[in-house]
Amino acid sequence: MSLNNGWRFYRIANDLFDPILLGTSKTCGALESHLASFVQIVDLPHDFIVEGNFTKHANEAHGYLPYAMGCYYFNFSLPQSARGKSVSLEFEGVQRNSTTWLNDAYLGNHPSGYTPFRFDLAESALKFGSVNALSVFVDATHPDGWWYDGGGIYRNVWLHIVDRLHVVPWGVYLPAEVTSPISGAGTADARLSAETTVVNTYNATTTFALETLIKTSGGTVVGNGAANLTCTLQASENCTLAEDIVLRGAQLWSLSRPHLYYAHSYLRTEDGVLRDAVVNSFGVRRLRWDHDKGFFLNEESVKIHGVANHQDFAGVGVAVPDSLQAYRVWKMKQMGANAWRTAHNPPCQALLEQCDAQGMLVWDENHRNRASPDMLGDLRSMLLRDRNHPSVILWSLCNEILCEDFDADTAQVLRGIVKELDPRGQRPITAAVNGGYGGAFPEVLDVMGINYHIKEYDDFHQKHPKQPIIGSEIASDFSDRSIYSNDSTKKMYVSAYDLNAPNWGNTAEDAWCALLDREFMAGGFIWVGFDYKGEPTPYTWPNINSHAGATDIAGFPKDNYYYWQSVFFSAIERPMVHVFPHWNWNLQHEQPCEGACMEADAVSGVRVIDVWAYTNGAAVELILNGESFGRRLVTNACRHVNWKVPFQAGTLEARAFHNSSDHNVFAVEKVWTTGSAAVLNLRVEWPLDACIHANGDDVTLVTVQITDSSGAFVPTSSNFLIRFELSGPGKIIGLGNGDPSSHEADKPHSPWKGWRTAWNGLARVVIQSTNSPGNITLSASHAKLHAANITVQSRRRCPKLQRSVV
Repeated sequence: MSLNNGWRFYRIANDLFDPILLGTSKTCGALESHLASFVQIVDLPHDFIVEGNFTKHANEAHGYLPYAMGCYYFNFSLPQSARGKSVSLEFEGVQRNSTTWLNDAYLGNHPSGYTPFRFDLAESALKFGSVNALSVFVDATHPDGWWYDGGGIYRNVWLHIVDRLHVVPWGVYLPAEVTSPISGAGTADARLSAETTVVNTYNATTTFALETLIKTSGGTVVGNGAANLTCTLQASENCTLAEDIVLRGAQLWSLSRPHLYYAHSYLRTEDGVLRDAVVNSFGVRRLRWDHDKGFFLNEESVKIHGVANHQDFAGVGVAVPDSLQAYRVWKMKQMGANAWRTAHNPPCQALLEQCDAQGMLVWDENHRNRASPDMLGDLRSMLLRDRNHPSVILWSLCNEILCEDFDADTAQVLRGIVKELDPRGQRPITAAVNGGYGGAFPEVLDVMGINYHIKEYDDFHQKHPKQPIIGSEIASDFSDRSIYSNDSTKKMYVSAYDLNAPNWGNTAEDAWCALLDREFMAGGFIWVGFDYKGEPTPYTWPNINSHAGATDIAGFPKDNYYYWQSVFFSAIERPMVHVFPHWNWNLQHEQPCEGACMEADAVSGVRVIDVWAYTNGAAVELILNGESFGRRLVTNACRHVNWKVPFQAGTLEARAFHNSSDHNVFAVEKVWTTGSAAVLNLRVEWPLDACIHANGDDVTLVTVQITDSSGAFVPTSSNFLIRFELSGPGKIIGLGNGDPSSHEADKPHSPWKGWRTAWNGLARVVIQSTNSPGNITLSASHAKLHAANITVQSRRRCPKLQRSVV
């Protein structure tokens, strides 16, 4: 049962509260009467840090948002029928250092902000047929990362009511091994070595039988577990039942066809009563890592086109609704990414489910290389929860300084736990290592992860010729959307030309060329897919978020997004060409030309624009107003082509060809000089069918565009503060525009009204459904622009449109 809706929350400023007061005598619940007039009603997931105001005096790395503490309150009722059952409370993630009470009785503390935790609730602590009062104290004042990690109950909360004989949480292990040659249709025989752990919390001995059925998504049974598999348990005992299940002609899980199976586990006692039933998804695939050839999935060579990502998104901070994870994975797949690194912590469950469903490989990352009881508990939680996900192909012990001076002895302890809990998962152990490549730590790893340091690739391979290597973090190039001049004095923007990188990183082109030239490199994870709050390198205030993303924080692509698309997709998979910059250089008052331009003639003042194109073709021709500026050959598959073009208002067109003499154009892109900003345009980017489920969680992402009177997008239009109003069974939960120097609130004035300035022609509105169906209408207005509105359908059930199509 979801406990996500209707919490009461009070934010506590650091200097006004002493957490020592929250001992056994005074809980958040006991203090609620003193805070009642200040409490706000919130739904989960909830990030209360993103609701604050940006201030220059807050921490730069955390996005200049003040970190604080808070109290959460929730009341729930239990029916009398729950008496005699096993009742537990599950938190998927609280950021961070949370303490929980039920009916003023202390349940426990959980310091980590990244891992799930659960409390088994004693029957004596519960009230049946009446209200139970839950309170949670959250202390986010000591964040555990050097990036924005937010604060609050930012993942789901569940109340579980099951029989006292039940499968333990994460108690079904489903490793599948391919046992026959793989057919051209992507099928093979497989053996599923299922293990099911059951606990008896009755006060008496209980005998039960386990039945396991393997089904397709359509419900067809394709495999059966062992017959008459029984176990007798004393009170408070558990047992693990193992069985091998043969799957004939199994559909393999792959990037293009991510086929999932479902294990249905049934527990019945001797009287025939069904005591528990659980369903777990899994996939059948073969993983192989080669020290000379890289990574193989189902015996096909796959170059890892990876993206590393933090957790936050425009408007919502780290409190990303489950359904928004579907968009994030889809957006990276549209770029051509095939792998996701969960930097630098275990992800939420919904992200892994989407990677399973959409065919995205996952580097699953533990937070710290530390052997304290809490940290080892976090590692165990990650492994037990995530080990059935076919998308997970690597277990990472840690990243950089979180590797604790690359302590090899501690890493060996962690390695032992991985091998204990996932002995047949085919997943090697890795870590994201930045320096220290000659020590003992790399010897603990099955696959070496190198952060940046492209000059180390050859040296490490020569010294460790039998160890596979991957670029665990590459590039970290800086750019901002529709900006073509570095501005280090005012707004602190970075040019979108791929020319800017930190001293520890590389431009996108240099980073990918280093991998493309080396077959032994399995691939790499770019830093990063999406911009995120915090770490505004190379600048500081007024920047409040990063510049390294392929998209901005609102999901709008930068020019480098199309660079990655050009090298991640082949011309057969997705023929493409992208030309930039925009062609509005006649509007000098809207954007400076420095950086993109140079004066060709001091007398005439004619501007010459540096025009770049990305393509997965072999040649590109550039045409301005019908005049060709020649065809450029792509002499290196990981490099751009460019021209110096005297500016002339009109249409700039890039045509891509398969070879230098080909006359058949296979991809075209145009940019043109627009008129002045005149019209607001709204469109639904996600979901693709503009229909969301009336379940209180599903979201739609609306793109706000400013166009001229003819409907052409104006990429240089900014400083238009747009008013939004919503009607129908939905609510605005976030606003954004991708501007790394915007200090406007991410949250709306109310669930039905908000304001946001468009930046370089774009803004984002995040709308969430309620539990009621109906039409949700968003309207956008500005005094100088023609208004717009759009309607999204919220239904009990939406048509089955495949949301993950690439």
